Amino acid sequence: MTVAQTRYGKVRGAEIADGVLCWRGIAYARPPVEALRFRPPQPPDPWAGVRDALEYGHRSLQPEPISDPQAPPTSEDCLYLNVTAPAGAAGRPVLFWLHGGGFEMGQGPHQAGDGVAFARSHGLVVVTVNYRLGALGFLEVPGEHPTGAAGLHDQIAALRWTHENIAAFGGDPDQITVYGLSAGAKSVTNLLASPLARGMIARAAESSGGDYVKDRAQGRALTERFLIELGSAPERLRAVPAADILSAQVAVAALPRSTWVWRASVDGAALTESPLTAIAGGSAAGVPLLLQTCAREAAMFALLASEAPGHTDRVLAGYFGQDAAAAMLAEYGADYPDLDETALRTVMMTDERYVAPTERLADAQAAHAPVWRSRYDGPYTGLEGELARYAHLLTAAHGGDGAGIWQGDADDDGTGLSGRLHDAWGALATTGDPGWAPYASAGRPAMIFAPKGPRVEADPFARPRAAWSGRTWQPGPWYPVDGVV
Repeated sequence: MTVAQTRYGKVRGAEIADGVLCWRGIAYARPPVEALRFRPPQPPDPWAGVRDALEYGHRSLQPEPISDPQAPPTSEDCLYLNVTAPAGAAGRPVLFWLHGGGFEMGQGPHQAGDGVAFARSHGLVVVTVNYRLGALGFLEVPGEHPTGAAGLHDQIAALRWTHENIAAFGGDPDQITVYGLSAGAKSVTNLLASPLARGMIARAAESSGGDYVKDRAQGRALTERFLIELGSAPERLRAVPAADILSAQVAVAALPRSTWVWRASVDGAALTESPLTAIAGGSAAGVPLLLQTCAREAAMFALLASEAPGHTDRVLAGYFGQDAAAAMLAEYGADYPDLDETALRTVMMTDERYVAPTERLADAQAAHAPVWRSRYDGPYTGLEGELARYAHLLTAAHGGDGAGIWQGDADDDGTGLSGRLHDAWGALATTGDPGWAPYASAGRPAMIFAPKGPRVEADPFARPRAAWSGRTWQPGPWYPVDGVV
């Protein structure tokens, strides 16, 4: 049957592949417009009859660096999700996907598509989600409470909708695995830390995630700069056109300099303390967690903006002072004597942005549940359009594992690596174990997904963990942005 009964009304989907059903563009909240702009989402209004759920819902307003004629239009009215399930499914595990894009770009089906491969290979019910991005999702609005994390509240609302309704689509609400890549992965960290998501997550996985939120000083500075660009007072933020919100956002920083500007605040509701502190305290006790980073994460950013590695000295000096930054550079130089200055700083950028935060997350959660670590060393999967010509420069770069995980053998280049990735994630979602020894085992084992075949290696992250041990820092934008810290 392609008609499913939700708490709010009936929706009609379609068979999109042999034995696979899909429902697209289901509203999980009211449109976050007018009085609801910048505020936590509200449950959708119920409806009578049967609604067609055949087309993707609008994407959040976002910059458009690359034209995609097949992408849905952008709109402030963007709180929609999609469900894919094997025909006749009942009580099947659920994979809940949060897309990446730096909290300023993307949509639910990005990299995942409709999740057909997982529906077929592991019998999973797949949910992909849109949420508010950029200023609409993460601006701190003076006088509001909670504020600065509307996009995270959207994700929680979508997760709650899934928990309450997924049985009607053949899913088991007690077997929801949340998975995200990049900004989506950092969102998974936030969900594991959030008191509002507690009890709805059975398992979790991240690709290139860690702990990344803005502190009070960063939130205030970003709001001040945004309001200058908008040219409007805080009390008029709900009256100005949505297009003006996006224009002011881009004026603050455009891609690629806007990377890492937007992210959630600790707003006292969705997040009540830093995610790492909450997780170390047991906020996600009992939730198995798979954490993957790519071997050359920052190669992507060095390609998009060649000056990126050159900011390493300034960033480290801002965190730790000139002397400590120089000492770290010397330590890395001794550890990697064959690298030139640019390559060395690219490694340091990879470690600061992804590897070190992921190691700290692994340590925090391993006290409360099984944790698995892995590293992706393979080719960039799913490249198309303008970036395809740079595939040879993007081996093991940021985001390179995503399409392979989702598409499996369909995205393989002859190595079988994507199929192995796909099976590991499928095993986690169905059994709670991806298939190798947990991180807390002797020797801190990790799976290395390499072109010559996956292998388990003892503590491959020892160098970056030691280099950043004992250091504390509040991450900010990597690129200098006027008025933003």
